[in-house]
Amino acid sequence: MAKRSTTKRNNNKRIRLLLAIIAVVVIVAVAVTYFVAPEVFDGIMGMFVSEQGNNNNPVGNTNGENNTGGTQPQLDPLGVLQMHMVDVGQGDCILILLPDGKELVIDCANYNNGTTYREKAIGHLNEYIKDGQIDYLMLTHADSDHCAYMDNVLAAFDVDNIYMPDILARPSNADLAAQVNALDAEKLAMFDDPDVVTSKVYAEFFIAALSESDADITLNIGTFSIRADTYSIDFYCLTETEWAANTLKDAEQKNAVSPIAILTFNGRKIVLTGDSNELNEPGFIQRVGGSFDADVLKVGHHGSATSSTREFLDFIKCEYALISCNAAGNTFKHPRQATLDRFIAMNMEIYRTDLHGDILLTIDGSGQINISTQKTADASAVGIGADVAA
Repeated sequence: MAKRSTTKRNNNKRIRLLLAIIAVVVIVAVAVTYFVAPEVFDGIMGMFVSEQGNNNNPVGNTNGENNTGGTQPQLDPLGVLQMHMVDVGQGDCILILLPDGKELVIDCANYNNGTTYREKAIGHLNEYIKDGQIDYLMLTHADSDHCAYMDNVLAAFDVDNIYMPDILARPSNADLAAQVNALDAEKLAMFDDPDVVTSKVYAEFFIAALSESDADITLNIGTFSIRADTYSIDFYCLTETEWAANTLKDAEQKNAVSPIAILTFNGRKIVLTGDSNELNEPGFIQRVGGSFDADVLKVGHHGSATSSTREFLDFIKCEYALISCNAAGNTFKHPRQATLDRFIAMNMEIYRTDLHGDILLTIDGSGQINISTQKTADASAVGIGADVAA
């Protein structure tokens, strides 16, 4: 009996030693993979992450990669792409943290230009941009609900590259007009389109943009790109001929100068639209051409009836629709039921800042898409347009 017990203890020791050796080998292998081949490490770890979505948030397709509600995670931007749709009420504010540590801010404003939303927007940017510097700043068009806080962004951060419409500011305010006239003549000469904008908020942005030290300014004309080893952003703007034909005579023409951009990372595509609509969507389709398949749509013009046409949606084939809006805070009745119905008919998942709060979309090294929201929304309300809501 004693001999058998001794043998058993020896066997147990051997087993524990063998397990310890295996554990050490696994730890070493994981560490080597993490430092030598991080993309492989991300892919392996992604296999252990739950892909079950929270069906209280979206409307439409319930087979998304990983759609969760509740608090938004703090992520290391390196190796992961983050797109923050900040809840600024009826307006737009998009922060994109690129996987190489650079930043792109697209628009920053609220329709009513409220102090609370301005402080929130700048505070959100400060929370995620730690070095006080923005690599790329894009103003899609001159409407106040897209540009009202852009001068505040330029005051708070050093900006390396500014992208803006080919629109000269000609403010009716005498003090602002004097500041515009005092700007660098060579920079002013860049704006050769005959149409102008007279609003105070656009003039404030215009002055701040042309006064930004050492910033390179690119006008939103034609096609241009931001490219890196792991991602690309292609901007499709009005051509010079289209700019000449657009007289900015009404809201639709003013919105149609918005670029449509394609952000590509790890096989995924995000379509960024500003206030694009039925006037410039066909030109984008024609210029891109061929077969196209994207994943995420930043919905144009807050879900207006004249944006996200069926032809456009059929072309981009997105699974997710992200809308920056405030149905209770605008007289335009955005988002419109007809537009939401188009998303629902195409089985797209819908997220809205007025119901979900801040929206965070991430794409990891394996191409996994995750959408998390500040608030959990009532699924029955997400697909109801402002024009039919009680």
